[in-house]
Amino acid sequence: MKWSGQYRVLANDIDCNQVVSATKILQFMQDAAFSQMEDNSPSYDDLFRQGLAFILSKMQLLIHAPLYSHDRITVESWACPSKGLIFQRCYRILRGEQVIAEAISAWALAGVHDRKLHRVTEVELHYGTEEPLTLDVPARIRIPADLEMKLVGEHTVQYADIDQNIHMNNTVYADMLCSCIPMENMRVSSLHINYQTEAPLGETIRIYHGCAGGVHYFRTLCGNDSVNIEAEMVVEKIK
Repeated sequence: MKWSGQYRVLANDIDCNQVVSATKILQFMQDAAFSQMEDNSPSYDDLFRQGLAFILSKMQLLIHAPLYSHDRITVESWACPSKGLIFQRCYRILRGEQVIAEAISAWALAGVHDRKLHRVTEVELHYGTEEPLTLDVPARIRIPADLEMKLVGEHTVQYADIDQNIHMNNTVYADMLCSCIPMENMRVSSLHINYQTEAPLGETIRIYHGCAGGVHYFRTLCGNDSVNIEAEMVVEKIK
């Protein structure tokens, strides 16, 4: 079943271009998902008390049109048929009848302490399921092998970045990446992130970037040189 809620964009949800940032878009979507979990059980906190947590492995986001301060929006989220170790969830944001943004995500359910991954059949969830969205985005991130990836910045994970798992929240990465490229009069139109290694409080992330064919590619590394995320981002001028 789909969860649907009404939201109002706050004035401090917009960026320097007076549109809602990709991070804020993702936070509206995440709140809708958490709300469905609370309404239908188990909630995220219920799972956490059982020593379990959903860990995001992939997010594919399309933003079809900008959102503005004080827009009134409907945010939808729903679980999709899943199997094996991958739990799939979709999202949609509407302003009236206009579809503003859509996303598909893939999650793993892991033990908080032992990091053991649990199969879909091991946990009883009451969220129901609906068919997934079909988005016009590549299934995989493929950074061109010959693309020069330059170090463009570092980011030390701070209090403002973390969630209750004490690592950088998945929604914060979008703003971190946007901070490394020119964004004046620009907005994110698509973002695909693969999350590979968590970045805990105090970790310093090195951000590498290259651009080819109008696509911005990112790879971030933790201090031990493990890959933190890989991402593809497309931005466009605000009309």
